[in-house]
Amino acid sequence: MNKNVIFTDLDGTLLDAVNYSYTAAQPALNLVAAAAIPLILCSSKTRAELVAYRTRLSNAHPFVSENGGGIFIPPDYFPGPLEAEESNGYRLIRLGMPYAEIREQFVRLRDQLHARVRGFADMSVAEVAALTGLNEAEAALARQRDFDEAFIFEDGPDEHFLHAIEAAGLRWTQGRIFHIMGNHDKGRAVKMLISLYRRQYGEVTSIGLGDSLNDLPMLQAVDRPVLVGHADGSHDSRITIADMLKTRLPGPAGWNEALLKMLGQQSERIVGSPPDRQILMQIFNAALAAVDPFNAVLKSARVENNQLIVTDRKYDLAAFNRIVVVGAGKATARMALAVETLLGNSISAGLIVVKEGHTVPLSGIEQVEAAHPVPNEAGLLGAQRILQLVRDADDKTLVICLLSGGASALLVVPVEGVTLHDKQETTRLLLGAGASINELNAVRKHLSSVKGGKLAQAAYPAQLVTLILSDVIGDPLDVIASGPTAADNSSFSDAWSVIVKFGLQNALPPRAANHLRRGSAGQEPETVKANDACLENTHNAIIASNRQALNAAQAEAGRLGLAAKTISDTLQGEARAAAHFLAQAAQSELASMKPRERHCLLCGGETTVTVKGAGTGGRNQELALAFALEIEGIPGMSLLSAGTDGGDGPTDAAGACVDGNTASLARGKEVDPQRALDQNDSYTFFKQLDTAAGTHCLIKTGPTGTNVMDMQVVMLSTDCVNG
Repeated sequence: MNKNVIFTDLDGTLLDAVNYSYTAAQPALNLVAAAAIPLILCSSKTRAELVAYRTRLSNAHPFVSENGGGIFIPPDYFPGPLEAEESNGYRLIRLGMPYAEIREQFVRLRDQLHARVRGFADMSVAEVAALTGLNEAEAALARQRDFDEAFIFEDGPDEHFLHAIEAAGLRWTQGRIFHIMGNHDKGRAVKMLISLYRRQYGEVTSIGLGDSLNDLPMLQAVDRPVLVGHADGSHDSRITIADMLKTRLPGPAGWNEALLKMLGQQSERIVGSPPDRQILMQIFNAALAAVDPFNAVLKSARVENNQLIVTDRKYDLAAFNRIVVVGAGKATARMALAVETLLGNSISAGLIVVKEGHTVPLSGIEQVEAAHPVPNEAGLLGAQRILQLVRDADDKTLVICLLSGGASALLVVPVEGVTLHDKQETTRLLLGAGASINELNAVRKHLSSVKGGKLAQAAYPAQLVTLILSDVIGDPLDVIASGPTAADNSSFSDAWSVIVKFGLQNALPPRAANHLRRGSAGQEPETVKANDACLENTHNAIIASNRQALNAAQAEAGRLGLAAKTISDTLQGEARAAAHFLAQAAQSELASMKPRERHCLLCGGETTVTVKGAGTGGRNQELALAFALEIEGIPGMSLLSAGTDGGDGPTDAAGACVDGNTASLARGKEVDPQRALDQNDSYTFFKQLDTAAGTHCLIKTGPTGTNVMDMQVVMLSTDCVNG
């Protein structure tokens, strides 16, 4: 059987050229991992950098560093003898000249020609970081070179210097910057690895993806070359290869586009897997890209003439002695990355609290990882430090607050007399009872020293601007992240009514219950209301929401040839009831369709699950399982339900994908869908089905870096119905 092997460049190809994100490529990465296809990173990056990226990508395959200077192979990866040396825990096939010799030649040629060139060794870590856009930790890894020297021209490319490199028997190439090296390139390394894979598997089809001149030898060496486009829509005109695929989209989105197309054409449909899964994922991925926090910040905020402009507000940066960045949420790390891009060294101090596993490399803003949805000690300590940072602000301070979904649990400072354990237990009780996000937040705000506008109160008299990714239906400022910088429309009486509604008066921790009772009696100060003076210095701006994601999904579905419409952007209530609503809408739509039509129905919102069983799952997986039972036996219908943050309950899945065959297939494999639903055990159900039947129902994206609630994509086709 033919084995696919993929070789990929990183910067500008799998990684975004500006922010080094690979979020847009996640669907194809998932497909590659599920199909156990070797993915070989082949980059100008150093061994140290690539080891870090392999960890992030959960990649266990060989990799090629510094434009082909070295092939690093995990021990025992290839059976049989291998001419390689031991190096840093890998088998190293050394193709490049040692760095010390390259560096010596570089300096000699520079001195001879009086060339105005600087290599990484001539720069500090901070200078490399500024040049590349890396943070200082990553820049330090980029300076640990083994086989080539990265360099720049200070006055534009010098043809005499480049010719002198060639005359000295060396080579140069160009990616984002120039590199001088010995007699090696990516192509030679790729050919050697292809031969090793052929020795192991026999027939091999090699795929290569790159975007720049240094990728040309690699693209020439593979069977199926792919040239990834640049952000401006162009392609490197110096690369011309017969039968080469050029991507329509740039960077990781183009990488994703090409591999989904290639692998989708090659792979046979897995029996029992929803047949439209690839299209559903492509639509979902387009939605995620539209609400990427980094891009959302840069679309909503800019710096012009030393003024920070956020939507309709202008802040004269010269008027402030300090700029402080704080925040919390699942998507806040990528928001912070964008703020660092805007303001750089102007930021005086910064601290954000993010969900465990949701960090990104930042250069100046500190990150604290904490638990979600039930808060923990790390979140408490981080939030206390944030509260102190804003309390220290004065009228010459600009405070930039970054908020996204998850901040209610991550930004936690209980009121005096209430403990963290009290808030943890209160959160668990309300989640288990099926409380909505509005109900949960009404209670949390009245047990908090930071929610309900109290962060804005603490920051006063500083100027405060808050950038918000909404994860709440309707985008109410007082509900998103429990409104730490907004006027609160709820009261102690509202909070206590939630407790009464779910019959938790006696189950609630006594200190929490007493505080809510005292507040309802007017014996505790209320949260911040609309007439509070602190709000005069506060500007809240919503920069991304579920509606934007739905609009992008609808556009992508249309591009793929589906008649698409959004039927609800306020989907809420019990996940099972939402599944029933969607199934009824889908069946009605299917009945009205003509032969050989394809339609797409979209929903957004956030459902809840009243937990009665002892199983494992999340609201999206439960919705998908209930939907599968509703449409059992109906052809031409499939559903994706997933969290835009990449998480769904206490599981490693974002959601699930099902069709009319899912439930009956499971029964045939002795996996009972109804019993799983009754026990709130949707994750176990899908995991068992995927193992037993070889399906791919569970959707595992990992943290996406954003968070705008959930999305449901229903695909309808009369091709199946009408034969």
